Amino acid sequence: MNNQMRARYLEAAKTPDEPLFIPKDAMEIFGIASHSTLQRFDKIGLIKAKRNSIGHRRYTYNQIEFMKKLQKLIELDISLLTIKTLMEYEIEEGRNPEEFIEKFAAFYTKRIYSANRNKARKAKRQG
Repeated sequence: MNNQMRARYLEAAKTPDEPLFIPKDAMEIFGIASHSTLQRFDKIGLIKAKRNSIGHRRYTYNQIEFMKKLQKLIELDISLLTIKTLMEYEIEEGRNPEEFIEKFAAFYTKRIYSANRNKARKAKRQG
């Protein structure tokens, strides 16, 4: 992300629910080349992008932060359908699904890291 976008992104943290970022901005923040990921998040219902007067998507700082967590889970091979199901369950239980996703991403990341570390140790002892 370039310095100008970084500054704009940090400034947006002051008004986290204001839709300031177009898909191209979000792509730069994520470091992805296609906005299909953003469209999938919106289409499946994980993110409800706000729209301007002519229908173009606009994302808030909070939405981008949440999408970062979703992206982390996707990189850990958790499907979007699984994530959506977990979020729906949390809503049904009267809990905040975004808080759950944040905690789940942190837990799952630690678990994967720990499993990989243990696997490497075991291989080192055997080899």
